[in-house]
Amino acid sequence: MIALTLDVDWAPDFAIDLAAQTLREHQVRATWFVTHRSPAVERLAAEQDLFELGIHPNFLPGSSHGSTPEAVLDACMAMVPEARSMRTHGLVQSTGIFDLVMARTPIRADVSLLLPRARHLTPHAWRRGGRSLTRLPYFWADDVEMESARPSWDVAPLLEAPGLKIFAFHPIHVALNSADFGPYERLKCEVESLRGATARHVEARAHHGPGTRSAFTEVVAHLRGAGRKIADLHDGPGTP
Repeated sequence: MIALTLDVDWAPDFAIDLAAQTLREHQVRATWFVTHRSPAVERLAAEQDLFELGIHPNFLPGSSHGSTPEAVLDACMAMVPEARSMRTHGLVQSTGIFDLVMARTPIRADVSLLLPRARHLTPHAWRRGGRSLTRLPYFWADDVEMESARPSWDVAPLLEAPGLKIFAFHPIHVALNSADFGPYERLKCEVESLRGATARHVEARAHHGPGTRSAFTEVVAHLRGAGRKIADLHDGPGTP
């Protein structure tokens, strides 16, 4: 199984629309982990045949989602009541958080475990108190690739690796074609908030050459070319 996921991470609408349009043109399904509602997110929600919406709860101090884990989950589920999957912002996770998720929400799949470039990955059932949560490890993320000692934006070899292959992208890095964090950090200094960034701001900072957008395009083209229909994450392969 290959799955394509995107962490919205408070991206401006034009960046969300840019990534969504690429997926739309190739009819490639994706899961979006939502941090906020906006017109662009509403457009995603309207295309249930193509896009699954999950939640991206921020449990870190100062979170706009709430000051307690319970409040964070309630706020995120209010934004995406149809959500059945999640990835936590910053990959914050604990036994207590998973217990709350299982007891308080209809979330059935968690994608908060990153194992960079690991092979032979499989889903795992997290069971406690008579409840179960499917944990789906993911193996590639654009921001982690940027921080690696030798970033490689040629993802073709990864597409044929054995095991579960879940990719994670961020709309703002797709728009910037980020190959490192420099343009992104400069952009944040130029605007009051990331959501207020315009296409003009981003185009002035966009990287030319191999980067996040070229990797995203390569994955999308592969999925279209392979004729693969990606299921929602919570409907993915069975767990042991």
